[in-house]
Amino acid sequence: MVCGYTKGPRADGVLGADMGFRDRLVERLGYSIKVTEPFVPATENRAIQIPARSQSIINEDKALQLIPVSRCISVLETAIAQIPVEVFRDIDKIETPGWLELPDVKNNINQSEFIGQTVVSMALYGNAFWYITRGPRGINNVELIPAGNVNIEKQDDGSYEYYVNGVKTPGDRIKHLRLWQIPGDILGYGPLQRHKSIIQAALDLQAYADNWFRQSAVPTGTLTTTEFLSPEVALANKQAFVESQVNRSVAVLSSGLSYEAITLNPEEAQFLENQKFVTRQIATMFGVPSMYLSLSIEGSGLTYTNGNEDRKKLYEDGLQQYIIRIQEAITDLLPRGQKAAFNMTEFLKPNTSMRYQAYQVALNSGFMTVDEVREMEGLPKIQLPDPVQVQEQPVSPDENVEQPVT
Repeated sequence: MVCGYTKGPRADGVLGADMGFRDRLVERLGYSIKVTEPFVPATENRAIQIPARSQSIINEDKALQLIPVSRCISVLETAIAQIPVEVFRDIDKIETPGWLELPDVKNNINQSEFIGQTVVSMALYGNAFWYITRGPRGINNVELIPAGNVNIEKQDDGSYEYYVNGVKTPGDRIKHLRLWQIPGDILGYGPLQRHKSIIQAALDLQAYADNWFRQSAVPTGTLTTTEFLSPEVALANKQAFVESQVNRSVAVLSSGLSYEAITLNPEEAQFLENQKFVTRQIATMFGVPSMYLSLSIEGSGLTYTNGNEDRKKLYEDGLQQYIIRIQEAITDLLPRGQKAAFNMTEFLKPNTSMRYQAYQVALNSGFMTVDEVREMEGLPKIQLPDPVQVQEQPVSPDENVEQPVT
């Protein structure tokens, strides 16, 4: 006969220790003692599990899936395409050669497109390769080759052999531009090659935020009670509650149960603060001011400054490293004594108020004229009317003879 609970070891493993008088009496009378332990739901699998970092290879295509990466590259490409390249002999500006106005005649790619694509290649891969075609009168065509189509081998004498799509190409037909280069390395490095861990962290965070509600161990709510429930009763209550909510019907709770929903605000659910931090890191990698990615300026709540400050910061932190290398590459292709330079006047032009104040100082000091100021503003010279010339009327000889007084 079973009397409510079964004799057996306690939770601490001691059999019969500290048994009360009633327990000993029941046992002496031949009854078995069955101890029913309270049901405690398993909790070992309820903790939030941090997903294991994926072992996927971080390449340029995966990096471009991140909005901050594609946005930074777009900002750099758009900005550099607005800045024209000019040619100088000493300090005198000369006519820009035809191949620089339309570098890739074969594919009808003009200067701004060509320079923009070069920056994209350097930002993504750390390298850009120009394939140069020459004719009797000099350069005929300059084509940007995809970085993935070029292989390089270093020879014993220190020279390099280039292979385009597996075909050996003479070195004088290839102009190799490297963004950052470690001494002794053949290839250059870009932001993605130097900071792979940041890109991996950004991809992991994005995947974790996207899968938060589908794969995380956080329940949608909790059913609680002050009573002890057997596993069967607890499971039955859970199933009944879940089934009642499939069609959003009325839930009937028994056994003293109460339901509490677990909710997260949008910032917590999408880890917005973490994503902002990663976005700032990516912007710093590319040298793009954070305001171009719609982030507030450090130390203030502003998401904008005036246009001149934006462009100046972008030039100093991001564009300058590309401009220097592209200028040098173009200069190497020009005849001796000529050099290429980006005309930054329009890109870095101050706002109207600042310009006019500077012009006023220049005019008052006498080292600029009105015509020079108008030329800098892209305005024609002031055409003053020609002075009116008064022509003397010819006098007849008779008019000069004094008439006698009558």
